[in-house]
Amino acid sequence: MSNENPTIQAACASNSLESLKNAIPTASTEELNSALCDFCASGNVSFAKALLECPRTNVNAVKDGMTTLFIAVSHCYLDVVKLLVNHGADARLKSLEESSSSSSHSNTKPIFTPLHGFLRPRRERQKLDPLPSEIFPELLSLLLRAGCDLDARDPTGRTVLHESVLLNLPYTKLLIQSGADVNVVDDSGSTPLHLLDLNKSEDIFQLFLNRGAKLDVKRVSDGRSPLQCFAVGGQLGDLSLFRPHVSSWNETDAKGNTLLHLAVKSHRPGSQTILELLKLGLRVDQKNLKGKLPLHMVDGPMEWFEEAVDILLAAGADIEGKDNQGFTLLAYTMQRAVDHERKITYLIKRGANVNTQNYKGNGVIHYGRGNGRRGIEALEFLLSIGVDPSMANYEGNTVLHRLAADFASFSDESEIYFIQKLLEAGLSPTQANSKGQTPLYLLCHQVSEYMFLPTVAGDKRAIDFVLDAGLIEALEIADHDGIRPIHLAASCSETLVARLIDLGADTTAVTGDGRNLLHIASTARQVNIVGLLLEHYTSINQLSLVNKRCNNGRTPLHDACRSGRLETVSLLLEFGADVNAEVEAKFSRGKTPLLVCCEYAKEEQRWPVHLELPALDGRVSAAGILSKDEKRPNLPQLMDKVSLDPIRRLEVTSENDTTNVTGILRTLVAHGATLTYEQSRMSPMAEAVFSGSEELVSELGRLMEQHGLEPMRFPDFEHMYLTLTSRQLPDILGVCFSEFVSDHTVARLLLLRQYNALAEGLEKHADAAHVQTALPGILVNLAKWGYTDLFKRLGNLLADPSWINGGVNRFKKRLMPYLLIAAERKVPNLDVIKVIVEHFKADINLQFQPGIEIRPKLPFQSTVWLRRAYKPGESALHYFAKGGQWWHTKAVRYLLQHGADPNLQSTNGSTPLLNAVHKSLSESHQRKEIIKILLEAGADPNIPSHNGCSPLSLATYDINIFRLLLENGAYLETCTSWVMFTTLENLNLDMLSLLLENGIDCNTTTLQKEGNIWYTQRFHDDRNLTNFTLHPLHYLSMPKFNESNTRDRAIKLIQYLLQQGADPFRACSDETTILHHIFEHGGTIQPFLEILDLDLERRDAQGRTLLLAASRCEDLGTNSFAVMYPLLEPVPKYIRIVDYPEGDITRVMTLYNRGADITAVDHAGNNTLHYLVAGNCDSFAGQKQYRQTVETFVRKAPELLHQVNKEGKTPVDIARSAGKKWALEAIRNAGVEIEEA
Repeated sequence: MSNENPTIQAACASNSLESLKNAIPTASTEELNSALCDFCASGNVSFAKALLECPRTNVNAVKDGMTTLFIAVSHCYLDVVKLLVNHGADARLKSLEESSSSSSHSNTKPIFTPLHGFLRPRRERQKLDPLPSEIFPELLSLLLRAGCDLDARDPTGRTVLHESVLLNLPYTKLLIQSGADVNVVDDSGSTPLHLLDLNKSEDIFQLFLNRGAKLDVKRVSDGRSPLQCFAVGGQLGDLSLFRPHVSSWNETDAKGNTLLHLAVKSHRPGSQTILELLKLGLRVDQKNLKGKLPLHMVDGPMEWFEEAVDILLAAGADIEGKDNQGFTLLAYTMQRAVDHERKITYLIKRGANVNTQNYKGNGVIHYGRGNGRRGIEALEFLLSIGVDPSMANYEGNTVLHRLAADFASFSDESEIYFIQKLLEAGLSPTQANSKGQTPLYLLCHQVSEYMFLPTVAGDKRAIDFVLDAGLIEALEIADHDGIRPIHLAASCSETLVARLIDLGADTTAVTGDGRNLLHIASTARQVNIVGLLLEHYTSINQLSLVNKRCNNGRTPLHDACRSGRLETVSLLLEFGADVNAEVEAKFSRGKTPLLVCCEYAKEEQRWPVHLELPALDGRVSAAGILSKDEKRPNLPQLMDKVSLDPIRRLEVTSENDTTNVTGILRTLVAHGATLTYEQSRMSPMAEAVFSGSEELVSELGRLMEQHGLEPMRFPDFEHMYLTLTSRQLPDILGVCFSEFVSDHTVARLLLLRQYNALAEGLEKHADAAHVQTALPGILVNLAKWGYTDLFKRLGNLLADPSWINGGVNRFKKRLMPYLLIAAERKVPNLDVIKVIVEHFKADINLQFQPGIEIRPKLPFQSTVWLRRAYKPGESALHYFAKGGQWWHTKAVRYLLQHGADPNLQSTNGSTPLLNAVHKSLSESHQRKEIIKILLEAGADPNIPSHNGCSPLSLATYDINIFRLLLENGAYLETCTSWVMFTTLENLNLDMLSLLLENGIDCNTTTLQKEGNIWYTQRFHDDRNLTNFTLHPLHYLSMPKFNESNTRDRAIKLIQYLLQQGADPFRACSDETTILHHIFEHGGTIQPFLEILDLDLERRDAQGRTLLLAASRCEDLGTNSFAVMYPLLEPVPKYIRIVDYPEGDITRVMTLYNRGADITAVDHAGNNTLHYLVAGNCDSFAGQKQYRQTVETFVRKAPELLHQVNKEGKTPVDIARSAGKKWALEAIRNAGVEIEEA
């Protein structure tokens, strides 16, 4: 490029004014205008001036939606602005924001004036980049001269005056003086005065008023005037600033709040606002639209709260005044988190009723108190101040009812504690509400898998704690409709039904309308519960209940047929249900179970279609208990994201999609159901046609023809119309499947229940390569969801018999083996498994391998069920051995009978027996039965997993299972240490007693880490000790057992070990003993303090007495807990430290009070003060106790302060070097003068 012909871009790049001037004559207008904008942005005055001297340059040029003047002003280049204005720049022209200019703005209207541009850096740049305020007066003058509109609005309707006031910028005064409209409103209705902060701009306020600003303009958003905004901000003061300008002090905002309401809420100590408003006549009894009095608005820290309440009460406010919901100030205070204890205590002193009730009858005890420690402390506080825990609201519900009703969704163990505490406080677990419902009733009304999470208390599950606390006393109490807790459970939870049966529930009880548990479970499609009940009734000689009629004359089989759940119908028939039982004519014209199938279409409409995923705790609500109940349990179901219509989903995602009324028809007929009918009654086909169900009409027609019956005597349009699809569909599918088999089409057919048409369509092209390729993927779905007949029919089409052990899909990805995926179904799927094993000869010991394509993808699985998923190397027997569903026991027995290996090990070495014994997250009520079946089939109880866990070591939570293993050949000798320490982890005293009775030595049975791992839940390592060995007595006394959930039980085990000869002074490492380590590290010490002849002066290898070891225990008292350890498993990754409780003396002081020698010195020359003064004690209560200990010891033995250890340091030296001011103060408080460092 030559210098004779430079371009604008080259001139800019070289920063040469001469080159620019040479380039201007040949540059295009667009280039000139763009360059001018760039020089305005960079502040290059001389370059901009050179461009403007060219008549082709537009002084109002626009680039990226911004004018030259806007650009220059936004960058605060005053000289450039002068240049532009002097050359005629028009400030009336508007620009786009920079943020919107970077994208397409063809549809955006420019609205920003150059003056907006000046304020933009304040909003978009860092606050450390301040605006050059000194140029604003001259800049404003130039812009006004150029025609700038001061009252132009931004997208929110705000002017520059709004912005200046809101941001407290120093331009407000000049803008007002220059004529800015002081009453202009933005889109929310705010004038600039609404946004003013009087605390920072009192002088500006007067200027606003002098210019005509109004204090009574109400904005649209909340109906507040500037005066009311000042009240909200606590800026009214003594009102003197406003009195000359306010004509009415009684205006209210959109919520009905007076100035007094707003001022009370923002009250600060010493403020005169409330007093002055009261003098003006504002009333303390005036309510806002929610019925709130000014008193209800009081909030904030204690000092503010107390002063505001005092003022209002002195003015006549009623401390028991209620709002529209019936809440008093005390009720509101309880619901607020900040300092509620002190505030409520104060209100009670001022006469507030702690047992106040709102208009629903709820008292403060009913309100949510939060979770965790805060919630526990709140409940304890309420009980301590006299709140009546038995208070019932106007529906008869106590707080116990509310907690029980919400128990399924509990988030931590505090809810368990609440229930236990309330029952201890005297609440009756049998108290019923106005509907006759007890707390146990409400607990059973909604069930989640979290209710059955394992706990640190051995074999107890979460629900056991509240049942054992007393709720179980209401087991046989029915509500006013005759519904008992077990009736509710029968509709939603197999686990809960099993638990209630074990606790003695009457399984023969009926509801008020005569329905028994089988009626309810059949209606709710709870196949496993039906199976559980049928086996239970067989065991108690009550199998006649299978044909028991309710008040409407229906048997459980009628309800099962209506539900569409084929598996339920098959079970009832297997156990003797009458296939031709007729409903009495007065109820339903003598309907048999076959005819009741015609009600299926209407029943299907009762099942909820979820618009979103359910909670991951597997929560299900009870429903369908009474005959008149139109609701059904909300079973998990995933909806298509695009359409809420389940028919348009791409695959089956719920057991609601697998109901099979056509299969029920075939099963009923196979069991002798009659297809004939009396002439006086409607025919089965007429009933089916009347129901409008295509699948029912088509299948019934096939069955009647097979039995030589005529479906319809005369041609009938409705019948022909309803059978049109089934008659035409095979031919249509023959065409559809001729070249390609669409997964979407197959899924659609399954959802439409067109099983026969699907099979016929595929059979027509069975030999085609595309059908052979598609079938493996289709069969995975069929195995997963229990389509037995269809699975067998389509499986027969595959040419290669090896497909049964896991094929590949059309994308060549490995599919889940059919046996494994069939086992995952919750609804009994044994019929499919029988076809897989017996008909297709699957490898029954096939093991799960990572990397397979899991189809169908799991639509919904709760957290607990996800933990049940296959682990590498597990077989179907491994999966079934975990239990959880009634049918799993039958499946275990079946697989073993057909060659399943009971000793097959997974990748981590786990056998089916180990899986069965393991205390998993999911509760298995058949655990003992499954273990027994496995052992009878040859399961070896001595095979450990690869980490060394044996069945015996996993079974220590249940002594009966443990004994069962021993009776079947388990060797205790090979896993003594593991068994001992898992027994301790489960806090199982009976197990511990059994072990010691079998000759296990509690002193020599120890545990050491394997490699770098300690296989213990509550101890991981002490790296400061060498050759550390863990003893049973030591482990039970560890800090992580010194917590509220387990300490009492751990103490019982410690006491038992001591009685059996456990030695607390046994060495646990080269440096110290068990008891020294416990005193030092915050373990449980109570059982050892009970030893009458405890040797307090016994020394460890470091020469420390117990007192010296305890002197190193930091921030933990004698009786305080060391940690907050979770009650529920699985254990989280963090364990919280507990605050030091008030009044708990230090461990070292306790030993001193027992007679320990405080002058003892260890091998390093340290006395007790050397250790005590170095301690880290951050809590106020703890530091108070440590101060008292140091002061006592200094007074008793002042010579300790001057003793020098082997490092040449005295206790004072250590305290100074460690910066322990509290220790130095304690020494001075003891009367010892210490020189300043």
